[in-house]
Amino acid sequence: MKLIILMLISFAAFARDPISGSRFQQLSGVKVSQDSKTQWDQRYSRPTFIFGKSPAQFLAENYQYIPYEGTVLDMGMGEGRNAVFLAQKGYKVTGVDLSSVAVKKSYLLAQEFGVKIKGVVASLKDYKINPGTFDAIICFYWVDRGMVEKIKTWLKPGGILIYEAYTLRERDRDPGKRSDPLNDNYLRE
Repeated sequence: MKLIILMLISFAAFARDPISGSRFQQLSGVKVSQDSKTQWDQRYSRPTFIFGKSPAQFLAENYQYIPYEGTVLDMGMGEGRNAVFLAQKGYKVTGVDLSSVAVKKSYLLAQEFGVKIKGVVASLKDYKINPGTFDAIICFYWVDRGMVEKIKTWLKPGGILIYEAYTLRERDRDPGKRSDPLNDNYLRE
């Protein structure tokens, strides 16, 4: 079962501060890949769209919670299927991804559907976003608990976070379903 969260922002307090990066590696013993960009560029180099061209079902069912014609950040945009879907619905979408190959494919997809999106090749950890910039932030299958505070500041007051990720149950239910291993440290029950 997927853990699916639609949060109207006022974030709940966390029991402890989130960790990521070198502190995460030090405490968990799990090495975070320094070569993620290369790995994702290779993965997105396939001629087809890895996740297809249709939006995530959860987004298609819940996008209407985002203020009409609002500004949206797509974290880890990939090939742009969700960003393009929202642009078709009238939203102003900025998508950020490590992979330059993915961002190029997102522009091709936007062109195919006759919409405009803004694609940025960057790490979200380093990308500078002014506080209160976005009406909504979407994030699908990318987890970095160290980003929680940044996400909160990037949203306008009353902003929306639409987030979908796998849980441990999902991993255990069908281990052959995914082509990349799910790290237990990023998943929750």
